[in-house]
Amino acid sequence: MSSQDSAEIVTVRGDVDLATVGALRNELTGALARADAVVLDLREVSFMDTQGLAAVIEAEQASSQSGTRFVVVRAPAKVHRLFDMIGLSDRLTVVDDPSAA
Repeated sequence: MSSQDSAEIVTVRGDVDLATVGALRNELTGALARADAVVLDLREVSFMDTQGLAAVIEAEQASSQSGTRFVVVRAPAKVHRLFDMIGLSDRLTVVDDPSAA
């Protein structure tokens, strides 16, 4: 995780599944509590299951309630396809690069 201006960037690598989602939730919860904006960088995610999708949805809902800006950096196509399939891409601010957040 890193800070960029008043935004915190949460970078995720590898698999996001039942075994790793707890760490992601902790990082997102902390970042949402500290920052005016949170950027979730998924460019290096190789796999995401429904637990990971749920964590992203929870973060989006928490950011909406708190007024924190929440931006997702697009995951590789095979992962981001899940976001499109469930309509999550339409609910999120999705960018291709963290600098665009």
